[in-house]
Amino acid sequence: MIQRILFTESSPNLGGQELQLLQQMSELTAHGVAVHLLCRGNSRIGGLARTRGLPTTAVPFRNSLHLPSIAAVARVVRSWQPDAVICHSGHDANTCAFAVRIVKLMHRKRQQPCLIRMRTYQAGVPHAWTYNLFSDLTFVPSAEMRRQLLANPRIRPGRIRVLYPGFLFEQIERDAATILPPPLATWLNQHPGPLLVHAAMLRAEKGHDVLLAALAQLVKKFPSLRYVIAGEGERRDELTRAIATQGLGEHVYLAGLVPHTAALYRRATLVVQPSLYEPLGMSQSEALSLGIPVVASRTGGIPETITHAHTGLLATPGDVNSWVSALDWALEHPEDMQQMALRGRDFVRSQFPMAKNIKQLLTAISTLTSLDK
Repeated sequence: MIQRILFTESSPNLGGQELQLLQQMSELTAHGVAVHLLCRGNSRIGGLARTRGLPTTAVPFRNSLHLPSIAAVARVVRSWQPDAVICHSGHDANTCAFAVRIVKLMHRKRQQPCLIRMRTYQAGVPHAWTYNLFSDLTFVPSAEMRRQLLANPRIRPGRIRVLYPGFLFEQIERDAATILPPPLATWLNQHPGPLLVHAAMLRAEKGHDVLLAALAQLVKKFPSLRYVIAGEGERRDELTRAIATQGLGEHVYLAGLVPHTAALYRRATLVVQPSLYEPLGMSQSEALSLGIPVVASRTGGIPETITHAHTGLLATPGDVNSWVSALDWALEHPEDMQQMALRGRDFVRSQFPMAKNIKQLLTAISTLTSLDK
């Protein structure tokens, strides 16, 4: 029986991966599994975890070979004796790999935790040794990402598995019924018209520039069209300048981190996911679970969540003309888009419940720990 699971996250930011981690911790707690999170002391995820009553310990995670961080993780592993350590970002995954091995060398008679990596991005050519040796198992969020990793024939296929994200649909429904922050609600009320909603960290690969370029063309036909960008990141100032340069100040609102994005989805005409690359994406599935129409990029794992012209529309990533055509058609055919969204709602709710995610996670840990006995 799985009793304790240790989670680690070295990123200071808060995005879909971090929110998924917190949801998993909460669900595991409800299943009677003790959980603990190691994260940076000033991180957004740490603050949110504490508000949710989830136990945390601060670890610097300055880099993969930061000796004080390795020692801190080893101390927690040695004293708390988790059944599994689940890592997320690069620094903490490498730090934990060293820490767990140190503990194993020091306490060979004691059963040691299995080490699981949640890999949501892979930049460049994957190195086989990081997957074959650093962790017992790596979970990726889509079959497409697994296929890309296994393009390196040296990576052992059994080390890479797909774990689709899980969604708490009842919680999404409750969040959708909440009130939007006053500045955002005021702006929406003062700018009536069809609304595009984009919830993502402000990073280049999320495709904000593509949407802004498409919007500059679309407002000629749809003069009241609005675009709300929900999220934080290093590109805020750059996007602010781009909005002003293209004369879109009255059409675009940078909302920052919106506490309950589902409430914003509920106001949307279309939820957009224009990523240049996305291992899977979360926002399009959350929106579809509410029956909100979606237009997204045909890239990465997104087509595993949307069937083009059946549950939503897929546009070519990075191609402004493709996005203009897709959004134009969607805005001109709201009834068709709503029918797609209802089919998408049924698909998402059947394929991505949190209970399924947790069951697969616990099954994997049970298998790994039984092999280690």
